[in-house]
Parts: sequence; C-alpha cells; structure tokens
Amino acid sequence: MHGESTPIPPFAEDCLDLLSGTVSPPEPGIDEANAESLLMKEGFTRADAREALEVLEMRGYIYRVNSEIRITD
Repeated sequence: MHGESTPIPPFAEDCLDLLSGTVSPPEPGIDEANAESLLMKEGFTRADAREALEVLEMRGYIYRVNSEIRITD
C-alpha cells in the first residue's frame, strides 16, 4: 500500500475541497484564520473546522508555513 494516500473522513474531504477551490496561484496558501472563517461560512463549527484542518495536516494533505495553510502537491 506504499504510495497510496491515506483516506480521510468525509468532513475533512469537504474541508479540503473548499480549501482547494480557494487556494490558487500565485498565492501558495491561505491564512489559518481566513481558512477557519471560510469553513465556518460553509457550515462548519469552529471546532469542526479546526478538527478538519488537524486531520488534513496529520494525514499529509496540507502543511503549515507560519500561520499559512498550504495544500500538499
């Protein structure tokens, strides 16, 4: 199973879809506070938004540079 991405729960997948639609070149990422605001506007609670971001980071779908969230290529 080497090389396969780790599955994520549906709520984290929804989060990733929203972030992917927001982050685009030339901007490499989105500020963490703005990401949380975006997710809350889409129906996530603050706790769920933070949980989704944590799951995505732990599974390698996103990474952080200072307070910016970037999507892994």
